[in-house]
Order: sequence, then structure tokens, then C-alpha cells
Amino acid sequence: MNDIVLTSDPLPFSAAPWAAADARLGLREPAPAQAPALPISMRRRRGFTPSMADPRASVSLRDDDGVLRWNYEPPAAQVLRGRSRRAGWFGFGDLLQRFEYDDIGPNRVAQSLVALDARLTPHQGLRQWVGGALVPAPAPQPGGAQRTLLLVHGTFSNSDMWFDQLGATPAGVALLAQWQQVYGERIFAFDHPTLSVAPWLNALDLQRALRGIAGPIDIVCHSRGGLVASWLLRLAPVRVQQVAFVGSPLGGTSLASPYRLRAALDMLANIANALSLAGQAASTVFPLAAGAAGLAKVLGKTLQLGAALPLADAAVALVPGLASQQRITDNAETRALFDDRWLVQPRFAVVSADFEPNLGEPAWKFWTRFRNPGLQLANLGADIVFPGANDLVVDTGSMGFLGQPAQGKPELLSLGKTATTFHTNYFRDEAVVAFLARFGRGA
Repeated sequence: MNDIVLTSDPLPFSAAPWAAADARLGLREPAPAQAPALPISMRRRRGFTPSMADPRASVSLRDDDGVLRWNYEPPAAQVLRGRSRRAGWFGFGDLLQRFEYDDIGPNRVAQSLVALDARLTPHQGLRQWVGGALVPAPAPQPGGAQRTLLLVHGTFSNSDMWFDQLGATPAGVALLAQWQQVYGERIFAFDHPTLSVAPWLNALDLQRALRGIAGPIDIVCHSRGGLVASWLLRLAPVRVQQVAFVGSPLGGTSLASPYRLRAALDMLANIANALSLAGQAASTVFPLAAGAAGLAKVLGKTLQLGAALPLADAAVALVPGLASQQRITDNAETRALFDDRWLVQPRFAVVSADFEPNLGEPAWKFWTRFRNPGLQLANLGADIVFPGANDLVVDTGSMGFLGQPAQGKPELLSLGKTATTFHTNYFRDEAVVAFLARFGRGA
């Protein structure tokens, strides 16, 4: 079911990202051939229709005064029993998009995250860039002094993003050609699950995959991939000479705060919608839309999305890949990552940005509801996700964090305030591409 309802002053809405997310993730599931029979007392209620026997739950996107909100709706039979009405589980605002699916309770979250990872990152393991395409990598063979380039993607993503993004601009194409000249066929990309597994476990898998490489390694990592690379340096004596962190939540991200997860899912939906309306490439919008929709489906019941009652979003602990990225003072994984010198001390580089959208565009009307540190109105306090500068996904101040004392002093490219470069399109920015080209030659 895909309903779009317009009002006299409708929120600009783009259905394209959600159609793409549904096609990849299978968000909408078919109704069973035979619905379970309901008690005769329920079937005799006024207004009963056969559709009320549908055992599927749903998540929907609704327009709440110009802001997209996720809303969980339990199976219709539960509504008939009156449970949902007392909990406040009813849609607010105008319905824009709905996905029906078999209900997912807390006992199924772990297996659902594994399935979600398999759809977001279908080719897990080490892949190799050969002849202009990524192919499954054989066990790497020792190459003596020959250098290897390793690319590590971020949350909701996979290694195709490197070549989709770099292949979209002349500067990016030139960087790919430079990499091929320097590294030959020793360009590898590590595909890893980003939700069901913590970054340090990804790093152990990566270390195992790199055992055959004896020569020096350069790493370029994006977003959460920076945590995977950091854990690799922390735990394994690999021959890494250079690491470039691009938009990486080295000190965590406020988006993964345990008390802001519901607001974060709403914010990601609004960002994906705004970027789509602004004509951004599908490859830059899809990770945000798919990640928000996928997690809304998996966690809808647990988080009680759209419920009237307040809820502490402790459900973030059920998502290991997010829990590792919490930007809080007592994040045990961040503390463990930086509480000692890493086994490997390479040359570091950091790329950061502070995205500031054009608030004159109607699609960005929602922005001050999620990021306005000077606004103290109580009714907006629960919405605010980022307390300061960010690139839509990661706090800018977190991107250059290398511990206290720091593991090293990075070479820094700060894009400062920008209305064009954000978390999922760094590699389309000519300044970023030029920086990576210089960094690679500096070994």
C-alpha cells in the first residue's frame, strides 16, 4: 500500500527514496494468503471489515506540521482490542507513505538486523577493484614492497559507493586513475555489516582478510569505516602507513544517542526527503533513506514510534553498530579504543565539514526542529539531535578526535560551513578529492 494524501499546505514530499529503499530492503511484505480468524465478538463490532484481520503491522511517514515523522501501527486486531488506543498508537498528520510487514518484536531485533545488513551490504568480505569493477577478492598474495590501498565504507552502505561517488566527477575519475597507477590491481574494499556487528568485530574480520598482505597499506575510510580502521590499528600489527578519515565519528555521533534514537530516525527521513527534492544523486540519498526506513521497520514496535507516551530510547543498545558510536561520556567502546597507544601509528589525515542548509528552501523547513542549540522551548527539546556543528550524520568536532592524549596529529582538511557538501557526498567535492590525491602521494 502506498498512500499519498495532500493538504492545502502540503509538505514537499519525494516518494523516490522510499520506493528505492522498498525495492532493496523489502520493506513492504505481502499479506498472508489466509488471515487468522478473529473471535466472533470482535467481528461483530460496529465498523468491522475483513481488512481488520490483517496480522501485519506497519510503519508510516506522516506530515507533522512540515516535519516527517515515523509512526508505528500495530496489527489491526490489536487496535480492535483497544490496546493501541490507550498507548496513543495512532497516526498524527497526513499520511505520506506506509509499509506493511510481519510484526517485529524485541525478540526478533537481532535476526532482523542481520537480515537488514545483508540487504544493505550484500557482498560482505574483501573485494578487489579489477578492470573497472569490484570482484570478490582471492586471498591476497604477499607483494613484497608493493603498496596496497584499502577502502572502508560506513553505516548503511557498501563498497560500491566509492566508485559511484568518485566516478561521478572528472576530479574523482582522475583520482581513480591515479590510484590505479600507484597501486595497480592492489586496490581492495572491505564490505562489512554495519548494524548487527560492532566496529571492533568488523576489525577482527578485516585483520583476518589482510593476512596475506606483506607490503605497506594505505587506508581511506568513510564514516563508521573510520572506527573499523581505528580498531584495526588498535588491535593488530598490520603494516598500515597512512589513514585518511573522511567524516568519521571517531568520538561518536549524537545521532546514536540512546535518548534521541526516535528523533534521529525522523531527522534522517527528513534529510533524505530534502536532498531528494533538491535533486541530489540517488546514491547520496539512498543510504539515509534506506537506513532510516530499515531501522524504523525493525525497531518500530520496540521504540513505539509515534506513541504519545514518552520513552527513553534504550533500544539503541539492541543495535551493536549504533551503540558503538554513541557520543556520550560513558561509551565503554570509545574509552577502550583510546585508553592505550594503538599497535600501529601511521600518518593520519582527517576531512571534516559543517553542513548548513539553505533554510530558504521549503524542503529544509524542518531543520531548526532537529538542530537549534539556542532554542530552549520545552516542546522542541526532545527533537534536537545535534547540539552543534555536523555534516548531517556526524558531529564535526568528533571527526578529528584521536584520543586524549591523541594518537597523533592529523593533517586536516576542514571544509568549514558548507551548503553543498554533506555526509554522503564528500567524494564529489573537488577539495576533498584533491586532498586525497595529495595525501596518497605523500607516503
